[in-house]
Amino acid sequence: MVGNQTPLRRQQSLVDLDASLSTLSASGHHVRSPSVRRRAETQDSDKAGRSWAREVDDPWWPCILTLDGGGIRGYSSLLILKALMHEVWLWEQRLDREDAEQVNHETTPSSEEELLPCHYFDFVYGTSTGGLIATILGRLRMTVSEGLELYRKVGEDLFGKRRSHIPFMTKYHHQPLERAVQDIVGARCYEHADCDGKSDLHPWDADQLDEILKLDVPFDVDRPRVCQSCCLTATHDKSISEAYLLRSYPHYYTDDVPNWITRYNEGADELPIWKVTRATTAAPFYFETVQHEVEGGTKLFKDGGIRENNPAGAALSEFHALYAGKADRPALLLSIGTGRPDQTQDGFASVWPGPFGRLPFVSKFLEKRAVIQHLLIKYTEGEKQHNQMREHAHGEHTWYKRLNVSSGLESMPLDDWIKGDYSGNINVPGGKSLTKMEEATAKYLDRVFDPSVDSYAPPSVMLQQAAEKVVRQRRARETMGGERWDTFAGKHLLQVAGQKNG
Repeated sequence: MVGNQTPLRRQQSLVDLDASLSTLSASGHHVRSPSVRRRAETQDSDKAGRSWAREVDDPWWPCILTLDGGGIRGYSSLLILKALMHEVWLWEQRLDREDAEQVNHETTPSSEEELLPCHYFDFVYGTSTGGLIATILGRLRMTVSEGLELYRKVGEDLFGKRRSHIPFMTKYHHQPLERAVQDIVGARCYEHADCDGKSDLHPWDADQLDEILKLDVPFDVDRPRVCQSCCLTATHDKSISEAYLLRSYPHYYTDDVPNWITRYNEGADELPIWKVTRATTAAPFYFETVQHEVEGGTKLFKDGGIRENNPAGAALSEFHALYAGKADRPALLLSIGTGRPDQTQDGFASVWPGPFGRLPFVSKFLEKRAVIQHLLIKYTEGEKQHNQMREHAHGEHTWYKRLNVSSGLESMPLDDWIKGDYSGNINVPGGKSLTKMEEATAKYLDRVFDPSVDSYAPPSVMLQQAAEKVVRQRRARETMGGERWDTFAGKHLLQVAGQKNG
């Protein structure tokens, strides 16, 4: 038996088998190709990512979070982030026990629910509803639980009632999203004592927040700063392949920027926070486009997904431009998707069953429909960008990782909002959709290693390693202390908030 042979004899047997197959193939016989050996989960400490997770090369190398667009499926992204913050909490507790004498109780959260992603990520990039999440977690410094609550509320307000059933007409009202974001901005404004949520700009107002946030032009990553957010949108300009970036930080390209990166628009457009979230989520046929005066002219903004639904590439270009000569890679770039697309929708139509399927006009209709379905899937998928990122990073076992539900959400539309059972209650608005996303995400995070989609480890291991990395980075910064750490932790913002509440 082959299983009982020595390695040398087993290798010779495989050579003989290959020779036999070649002979049969040459003689005209049809031969099935031998099965490709499936990859196994690696146990090597370096290739398994364990060494990378525990090392801190430089405390201030950035941790970057990117969030795909995907409509209501962005709820799945938040669920993955919720699981990440749980692992962050476990690592904080573990390292507290190991370094009991060095624990800083002033900055250590007292509960898991108080953890803020903006304390662990330097930049949050998002497209479409991923941009909405990037804004509430990065610019508005909210918890993931607050984001989930907002998603459940806005889901009903946005998709619970259609505006039009006429094809190619705008399907939904956009006002509920505007009001929801304005309410949040008014409640969480760190810059103005009297805030109505309508006028606060997406770029940080340094003049209102003391000298500590005044930024050089171009943006200097070595100066004290807080977590920054960036929303990808699309506008009518000279480039049809690049997104338009709505940043909370003023970025201007310098002469030492690598010539191979993508140069996006410069600066930080002074749009209100609520309008930025509208601009990045203005999906064609779903919501109306957004207009705003920019640089003396009127720009029309659409959903950034029509340019780059996966913002990881844009985030990496921004990193290389901002950190040129200072860091050759981020500490972490974590990309989170909204579910892998249906791989069967490849632009070719399936045969219609029955005799009518052979009619020419039927087959032409089916082919056109298949192309449209394929385009819609390409519009909301991010796997092509993921493959490019993985090649650039030489795998996912170090600074680049992607978490994306691999099955269960393939056929879920952007506006899927179906009434059903949810959390023990019946006939809840959107309950069936929420339950489906929660079950698919939980199954994904709990599953074992799948060599058909996983590059080196199952999602749970990648999640744990990402959590360990951001915790060790945060704690190393805290140990260094100083104005830079105080600013990143948001101590000056808490003072402003205290004055407002007082």
